Amino acid sequence: MLNELAVSQLGVIENARLEMAPGLTVITGETGAGKTMLLNALRALMGERIDPALVRPGAPQAQIEGLWLLDPADQAVARAEQVGALVNSGELLVVRTFNNKGRSRAVLGGTSVPAGLLAELVGSMVAIHGQSDQLRLRGQTQQREMLDQAGGHNETLTGYRAAYAEWLSVTTELAALDKTSLSDVQEAKNLQQALSAIDRIDPQIGEEDELPARIERLANAAELTSGVAAAQDNLVGVEAGQDGAVNQLDHTKRQLEQLARHDPQLGELSRRAGELAYLASDLAAEVADYGSRLDLDPNALEAAQSRRAQINDLLRQHGPTVASVLEWAEAARQRLAQLDTGPAQREALAKAATVATSQLEAAATQLSEARRQAAKHLATAIEAELAGLGMEKAQFAVAFTKTTSPKPDGFEEIEFLFSAHPDLPARPIAKGASGGELSRLMLALELVLAERGGVSPATLVFDEIDQGVAGRAAAQVGQRLARLAKHSQVVVVTHLPQVAAYGQVHLVVQKTGSRAGIEQVSGPARQSEIARMLAGREDSTSALAHASELLHLAGGNNRPNP
Repeated sequence: MLNELAVSQLGVIENARLEMAPGLTVITGETGAGKTMLLNALRALMGERIDPALVRPGAPQAQIEGLWLLDPADQAVARAEQVGALVNSGELLVVRTFNNKGRSRAVLGGTSVPAGLLAELVGSMVAIHGQSDQLRLRGQTQQREMLDQAGGHNETLTGYRAAYAEWLSVTTELAALDKTSLSDVQEAKNLQQALSAIDRIDPQIGEEDELPARIERLANAAELTSGVAAAQDNLVGVEAGQDGAVNQLDHTKRQLEQLARHDPQLGELSRRAGELAYLASDLAAEVADYGSRLDLDPNALEAAQSRRAQINDLLRQHGPTVASVLEWAEAARQRLAQLDTGPAQREALAKAATVATSQLEAAATQLSEARRQAAKHLATAIEAELAGLGMEKAQFAVAFTKTTSPKPDGFEEIEFLFSAHPDLPARPIAKGASGGELSRLMLALELVLAERGGVSPATLVFDEIDQGVAGRAAAQVGQRLARLAKHSQVVVVTHLPQVAAYGQVHLVVQKTGSRAGIEQVSGPARQSEIARMLAGREDSTSALAHASELLHLAGGNNRPNP
């Protein structure tokens, strides 16, 4: 609830501090005394733009402070702390300053914040009900929420929302699958073609390096054959009468071996000559083997060159090496396996979508029936309250319009309709009610919701609620405000003494010259204020007696809650 409101240099208010209280607070004062400035101050704390001309002449800036007492479990506390605001023992201080050039600053719990955050946070804690402040009642979303609160069908609404979430998830996935199905078919076709080419060529790791060397050998096969034959001759003496290196080394070994009997040093040389003969013989065998493996088939070169072209084509498409090509092929096979499950996946999703749609429609029907029942009871209760507020012939109804597609909160748009007279058609409340009628309608609605366990902002402010009201209806307004104040903090700006008598706290705005002051009155001072409201003067004997009677009739409602 709002615990304190401090206003400085705003219009006719130079400095004022209001100590608020739970229950019903009434604000009275003569016309032009400055009551409207208090509402402007609250609007400033709610993040609204304030006219720079309201800064008191000669003052550098206007400043408004609001101190709220919050339950630690309140969502507002978590939101405030999320942006770095300090909430000390449930106390949250909101400050708004602005100068006559339009520059403003908002501070939440000691932290500078954008005005939009005040609109979100303070706007959730305070609702002002006046001719230009009925956003809580005018928006269709708010009206739907009020109807659901009045109906008390939270479980039905929760069930619908769960069904909607499931339906949205399945149908979104199905739509995404359908959207990509054509591209998936083309992708699968491309993968199959590429894999067929790879499987047909069957590249081997390292082949990209071996093929160039093979092609070089085949291209020079004749020269290699001739050269290898000459080398073989040099080693083993293939030609008649030729003594090759192997025989010569073997002959040298034997000669040195014979001479070693005269000089042992030649024995080591003989051994080394034998090793060379062995190595030469081994070399001759390898040269012979190489020569035997030389391919002189002219078609082999063409085949190798064709193979290299195929391998190079794969490398250009899928990787710098054959190993990369094979890795790509493995990934492609896995992707192709995923794409092959597409038809089965779509069939499963289509079945799931059918089930989800059926469940959603059933949940929507149940929710719609619950809302229509709630609408009947709400209309009856609202019209009964309006009758007590001097609007005996007023009509209230709830219109349902089916949406073209499912929405997160149902299959229908909901709109409150109102008519002040039976000979006038019911119209949307924003168009069918005056400022005073709208305020009384809001009072009736807030009261019905509160007494049925609905959720209202912690602080409700009513302005213009006494417009066009007098006599018995005025007392009924006061009674209903007092009833509502058992559930929320209620502040009402009023000119009606019958309403003022029901206040648990009575604040009077008084103007002296160009300055306005605010004073809390009780006892004789309060009786005098109500007498002024009745007769225009505080010292009228009959007005004072009437004021005493009004306060007596209001009974315990004009005493603060314990």
